[in-house]
Amino acid sequence: MLLLFLRSSSPLTFLLNKPHNTLCSHSDPTSSVPTVYSLLPASPKKWHTVGRLDKKTTGALLCTTDTKLVEYGTSGSVEKRYRAVCMGRLSEEQVCSLREGIDLKGGLGFSDACEVDVLDIGKRNTVLEICLRQGKNRQIRRMLHEVGSGVIDLERVKIGGLVLGDLERGEFREVSEEELKETIGYG
Repeated sequence: MLLLFLRSSSPLTFLLNKPHNTLCSHSDPTSSVPTVYSLLPASPKKWHTVGRLDKKTTGALLCTTDTKLVEYGTSGSVEKRYRAVCMGRLSEEQVCSLREGIDLKGGLGFSDACEVDVLDIGKRNTVLEICLRQGKNRQIRRMLHEVGSGVIDLERVKIGGLVLGDLERGEFREVSEEELKETIGYG
């Protein structure tokens, strides 16, 4: 674990490659599962995630001390791209249902229409790339459940124009104000 204390009056933003089995909450006294904040350096300002990924989902996660960036990034103005390995061979009808929007049930309403690309169809699974602007609770998992599938593996591969590059799971890099403006239109 990196024990670094950052001294800065300017907002800080990092792109983290979130590992499997970590939480996006600040703490859960009932859980021994680590949080993403334990992976970040100490800061005089409180860290926040720009949106969330569930415990099992890996990949791109913005962490920042800028609360306005949190509001902007969760307002639906930033596209997020995911790679999902799904149970079974999805039919064209199932993929079309995902693209058109689905009732997520549980009071969450409908998912917006979204871009869905089929990357691979194997004997026992299908690999999709799904692009969302919404960020409803466990949205992709719920969408796939509603079309009769499930998630084997889910990774967020891109936030706007921000990509993980060669960041290993659990690693992060700083994102400059210029990069935020160029890649997600913030600033």
